[in-house]
Parts: sequence; C-alpha cells; structure tokens
Amino acid sequence: MAKKRIEWIDIAKAYGIIAVVIGHALSSGLTTHVIYWWHMPLFFIIGGFFLKPINVQKLSEWKKFFNKRIYRDLLIYFMAGIGLILLYSILYNKDWQYLVNHWSRLIVGGRTLNLYTSTFWFINVYLLSIVAVTGLISVVKHRWLQLTIVSIALFLGTCYDKINWLHLYNFETMPWNADIVLIAAFFTYIGYLVFHTNYHWIENPKVIGMIVAAMGALVALYLNGQFDFQFSMKSHLIEGSLPKVLLVGTIPLIFSFGVMGLSYLTTHFSSSFILATIGQHTMIIMYLHNALLDMTTMAGIDNIATKVIIAVIVPMLITLLTHPVIRNRSLYLDN
Repeated sequence: MAKKRIEWIDIAKAYGIIAVVIGHALSSGLTTHVIYWWHMPLFFIIGGFFLKPINVQKLSEWKKFFNKRIYRDLLIYFMAGIGLILLYSILYNKDWQYLVNHWSRLIVGGRTLNLYTSTFWFINVYLLSIVAVTGLISVVKHRWLQLTIVSIALFLGTCYDKINWLHLYNFETMPWNADIVLIAAFFTYIGYLVFHTNYHWIENPKVIGMIVAAMGALVALYLNGQFDFQFSMKSHLIEGSLPKVLLVGTIPLIFSFGVMGLSYLTTHFSSSFILATIGQHTMIIMYLHNALLDMTTMAGIDNIATKVIIAVIVPMLITLLTHPVIRNRSLYLDN
C-alpha cells in the first residue's frame, strides 16, 4: 500500500521554493535578508523528516540507501548542470573554454557554481548532510548524544568566517561546500528528531499562533534596528549582533516551524492543492528558476511577480509534458 503524502509538508516546500525564487528575483535588501534566514534551513529540516537508521555493518544497506536517497539526485544534478551550462553558453555566445571550465565545476561544486547553476550547491550539501545524519543516527543510538554532536558541529560551523586556506576556481571554498555540512546537518537532524518523536504539535493552532507571533516580533525588532542577523549558507555569511551559534540555532528554526504551521493551516483552504502541487516539484524549480529569471529579463519582463510566477510554473509544465518519460523518477525531495 502506497504511503499517503502529508499535504502540509508539500505546502511548506512550496512556500520555501517560492521564497527561494523571490530571493533571487529581488535585489539584496531587508526582504531578502529575512528570506535567507529560513528558506534553505527549511529544506534541510524537511530533508531530515524521512531519514532512518540503517545497519552500517551491512554493505547491502549502504547500497540500498545510495540507490534510494543519493543516486537519482546525483544523476539529475549532473544532467541538469550540463544542460544549463550549455544553455547559458549558447545564450551568451561563450566559447568552448568557458563551457569546459564550468562543466568541470560540477565536480568541485559548492561556491564555484554560479549563474544558472548557483543553487546547485544546495544539492551538494543536501546529499552530504543526509549521508552524515544517517550515519550519525545509525551509529549513535542515544538521541541526547546525537543532539549534542550536531550542536557541537553547529558551533564549529559558526565559529569561523569562511574557508580561506583553500582556493578552487578562485573561490575560497571546499569541494561541494563540505564545511557547510556542519551547519546543514544540525537542521537535518532537527527535522529527523521532530518527525520521529511527535511532530503533531506543529498542527496545534495555539502553538502556530505563538510561533508566528515570535516571527513577527523578530522581524519588527530587526526592522527597528534592535538586532542584526545576516545569513547565507552558500557563502558561509553569518553576521549578527548576538553570538552566531545562538542566532543560527534559533531564528531559522522559529521561522521554518512557523512556515510549517502556516502550511498546516493552509490545508484547510480548498485551493491548497495548488501549493501542494508546487511543493511536489521543488527540485526542478530549484534547478531551473535562475535560468528562467534571466530569460524573462532578456525578454524585457521587469515585473517581479510575473518573473516569479514564470520561474515557478514553467518547470512544473516541463515536468507534466515529460511525465510519460520520467514517470518513475522523482524530481522533488521525497517524503
């Protein structure tokens, strides 16, 4: 019997991917700063929902894990990357040297990926994080010890500015942004912990109200200059007026769980299926939206709302048109 999808999770992913597109469509400012607090942590938290321990002593278990959680996304990562880099080179009349240089960046990943592939770092860190957290929950059985380990990792990940001792393609970065896993694994584990204990508190209207009130208070304080917090996982930008580990360990969680609570409330509206459908196609939107935003600009479209709608809807239409070909593949984070 097929497992029933949890609709509010799909809706939360929809809110998250729409925030990603808006964040890239807008110029940097207060709105994008607030969006960056939570949109990527949300996806890592949801990515942890459906992890489970495996028997690490059995090679067959690792093979099964790889085939189910890694192989498909890794294949799509390279296919989409090759295609988008080729598309950019055609649109901007780039030479073969440019093409080969940027194709090779897909192997190194992380911050070296830019332009149409600038969000591909997420796939790198997401895959590394689910491997790390799956290994953790498989080897370490006590949840308090698990939480302690990821909390220490979070602290380590926030106690330096960025990798400055390794340069790849003129970027200060590790391959696949591997050091960002110190932060991403914390969010991924929190998702695992919440979903495998009791996640139904997210569906409590009183709890949702309190979390949303906390979100509103944080935004008000931020806008009034009471505190400062800038957070970008890809570039390891963490700036704030309070200890970094405190800011990163609280604000993204408050906003992510607030979005999840609002997503649950959204399920009570008849039009919720629209957002749920978007949420079922988050990965293809993640892959294609930068190219579509750029092409709308080339086409003379300046309205932000129009650009965002196109960047969200067109990837879904592509999926629907190619559905007979890829019906056995998933282009979104499984749940």
